[in-house]
Amino acid sequence: MKKQLFLLLIISGIFSSLSQAQFRIGPMAGLNYATLSGTELTVDSKLSWHAGLFLDLSLTKHFSLMPAALYSMKGYKYEYISSTSAQPIDTTTGTTVITAVADVNATLGYLDVPALLTWYSGEHSGFMIQAGPQLSFLITDNASVNTTATISTNGQSPQPTTPTTSNKLEFHKSDISLVGGIGYKLPSLLMVYARAATGFGKVQDGDFIKDENAGHNFVIQVGAALVFGPK
Repeated sequence: MKKQLFLLLIISGIFSSLSQAQFRIGPMAGLNYATLSGTELTVDSKLSWHAGLFLDLSLTKHFSLMPAALYSMKGYKYEYISSTSAQPIDTTTGTTVITAVADVNATLGYLDVPALLTWYSGEHSGFMIQAGPQLSFLITDNASVNTTATISTNGQSPQPTTPTTSNKLEFHKSDISLVGGIGYKLPSLLMVYARAATGFGKVQDGDFIKDENAGHNFVIQVGAALVFGPK
């Protein structure tokens, strides 16, 4: 009986704290400018999008904690070139050079869960600065690799050939990032923001590419949110 009473008091205290806490909630959406950093490859960026829900939990008049759950599309494109040469047993034919070119196009869908400490210039409104960690979980991966190869003997013009190996792209299933950004919140309803997120984990996995070129996610986001709750 004492344990049940104690548990009831704890639950009652939690609900009492939640009822007194000020929080705001709303949808948010915007654009992503995503690429791959920390690699020697020449990478092309991708324009994509993000959308989800956020909470704004008041800590003081000027500070709050802003967690969110966002579906965020990221990705990149690059061309990976590798060459191998061989000296045949019959030296009269000269050296053979095989050059393989892989065009990689990756579109990755993540569940992003940021938790950003937010400072407001006014009382929960005005100019704001945000920073904090973000956990990301890979949900979808849509990647294509188009591989072509040429063979050249003794310096002659390269001739097309069929590659002898096929490669499958693999990706790490989670990531952790550092997020920083700025924004502006009107006294009611609307908030706009711009953020940058840099990942610490390797994006690509497997034997397709060297580990030092596996790269990290880097995303610039701009967007807007509707804010519902106390002013």
